Amino acid sequence: MPQKKFYFNPSEKGLLVFLGSSEAKLMEIAWEHEEISVKTALFYYPDKTKPAYTTVMTVLSRLADKNILQRKKVGRSFKYTTTETKDEFLKNRISLIKSCLKQF
Repeated sequence: MPQKKFYFNPSEKGLLVFLGSSEAKLMEIAWEHEEISVKTALFYYPDKTKPAYTTVMTVLSRLADKNILQRKKVGRSFKYTTTETKDEFLKNRISLIKSCLKQF
């Protein structure tokens, strides 16, 4: 399995420590539902002002490139599933931080 790209912003709270704002919102949707598409993500997007379809498509694609989501082609669109549960995601990120700190 390819190594996951790592983002860390200790000045934020919650998922924003490890993900950007749009990424965190879309991951919450993905963890809540077994499989999502761009349309599904837009339907469940938590903000009153929804991002553009292409913006959501780009963010989901980038999350797949980072191996946080898996992408499969279904018809003319893609379906996305998570590669790990939210708890696993957080545990793995914390473990990476701890292993980095041990090097000092």
